[in-house]
Amino acid sequence: MRVFSEFAPDANRGDPYLRDEQLARIRANLSDAGATIAVASAKGGVGKSVIAVNVAAALALRGNKVAIIDADLNSPSVVAMLGMKQPRGFPLTEGIEPAAGPHGLRVVSSHLLTDRETPAFSFVDPDGGDGPAQAPANPIMETRESAAFYKMLAQSRLGAVNFVIIDLAPGIEDLHAINSMAQPDGIVMVTHPSAHAVQATQQAVRMIRRAKAPVLGVIENMAGFNCDGCRSVRPLMPEGELAGVASDLELPVIGRLPFDPRLAEASDRGKLFVHEYADTPIAKSLTEIAARVEKLVEAARQRP
Repeated sequence: MRVFSEFAPDANRGDPYLRDEQLARIRANLSDAGATIAVASAKGGVGKSVIAVNVAAALALRGNKVAIIDADLNSPSVVAMLGMKQPRGFPLTEGIEPAAGPHGLRVVSSHLLTDRETPAFSFVDPDGGDGPAQAPANPIMETRESAAFYKMLAQSRLGAVNFVIIDLAPGIEDLHAINSMAQPDGIVMVTHPSAHAVQATQQAVRMIRRAKAPVLGVIENMAGFNCDGCRSVRPLMPEGELAGVASDLELPVIGRLPFDPRLAEASDRGKLFVHEYADTPIAKSLTEIAARVEKLVEAARQRP
């Protein structure tokens, strides 16, 4: 597990004034963004991050200024998927300037917050050590991941962008956290066709809707296997569950992406699939998803 140290030496998450101050700073940081979109999944292993990164890139390739925030503080992957070098130190108490990623993406990630001398994060020895393996200069304080995310968002200088894409950690807690702290313009859920993943997505959507969060729709990843030899898409796992759930929830299916090994391979190499394989059906589908997200955000804003 990770132990998150304070980003500022005088911070105290038990102080409600500081929490209110952080919320005000988060809202101010996002005020210049045209739209804030959270990409979420009820379960891990559905390919959420690779979709978030490629949709963000597709939005940028459509002429938008885009920032992407890796909100999975325990298992950040966005920096590696973008092929960016890290680590890199920031003056954490003075504000975090996003790093420059490919296609003009502005990137904030815990991977980019570390410094060899005074790390923002330290690690507990999983084999039973008595404390952090490396002690930072500031006092260590164990916090919930969402509390550390508050600090990261409060200090990030995102600037004037058309879209902020927030890649959330899997599960329900971060959905509630991002809704309370950032009030996103939309939430996009990612699932794969298995009944367990779809049912978990259904429960997550119902729960977050109770908090009046705007769920734009769902993306079904691994919807079949892209078979080049047979020139068809064949089932990868039992299908059909999502259609009924989406209809019941009146939830748009923004896109369906068949499994293609090249998507994972490009991600492992730090290459963007929408750029590296721009002429493939999946890359075109990712670009269409980006366009639909733009339209859904605009439609949501026009509702009374």
